[in-house]
Amino acid sequence: MNRSIILFVLVLGTLMAAVDSTVVLLALPTITTDLRTNLDLAIWTILIYLLVVAVMTTQLGRIGDILGRSRMYNLGFAIFTVGSALCGLSPTADTLVVFRAVQAFGASMLQANSGAIIADTFPPNQRGRAYGYTSIGWNVGATLGIVVGGILTTLVGWRYIFYINVPIGIVAILLGVKYVKDVQERRKQKLDIPGMVLLLAGLSAITYGASDMAGRGIDLFNGSLIGVGAILIAVMLAYERRAENPIIDLKAFQNRVLSFSILASFFQSTGYLSVVFVIIMYLQGIRGLSP
Repeated sequence: MNRSIILFVLVLGTLMAAVDSTVVLLALPTITTDLRTNLDLAIWTILIYLLVVAVMTTQLGRIGDILGRSRMYNLGFAIFTVGSALCGLSPTADTLVVFRAVQAFGASMLQANSGAIIADTFPPNQRGRAYGYTSIGWNVGATLGIVVGGILTTLVGWRYIFYINVPIGIVAILLGVKYVKDVQERRKQKLDIPGMVLLLAGLSAITYGASDMAGRGIDLFNGSLIGVGAILIAVMLAYERRAENPIIDLKAFQNRVLSFSILASFFQSTGYLSVVFVIIMYLQGIRGLSP
């Protein structure tokens, strides 16, 4: 029974983190108008979430090994819930972007530790099914986020795409504190802070440069930013080859199955998000349809 409840909490965390990676998409034009901002800034409500999750999950799993995976998971749900409430209360686009970063930090704690908790909780012959449920949770959540975002924005307002997380988060926190416990001893791990900083700086420069290019066209500023970001990523990869505890173990990519699987996942994610974004901007912006 306890394992079923633990799996429910883990799937719920995965689903909620996935929902909020896409829930803003349909609400973005409405948010832009309501907060009286421009698309250049409003789009960061999406980008900051993906950026923080991409970078922070590389280290928060290790921190979970040090401090306790269940503790990090439950704390992540609390931060995610508080961040969601703050997003709904945001008076300006700038504060919304900041609170989305807070929300994403909590989501990173959920994603980075859920897989390890499954490995700790379930015997080998049951782990495949448990991981399958969390995978379903992610895919359902990413799709559900688009639908929920459109419905809530149309019927009650965009702020409720964040408020809806609060009661769900409270229930998940109560269940998590009661049932999700550490069963493995904490491990001594070393963090790769330089690698994480280089990854964050590189991705941030590329993302900011690309979004500025989309809004203003190609110029020296955004072109330089993208170039600097690419150099930082190259430096990070060179550093990771020699790091004692790298955030990315480049030797793992010698496994062709792993390499091609990750590449396929990258193209699938890129195609999914980019096509959905362009279609939503076309239907709401040019065709004038409601969310």
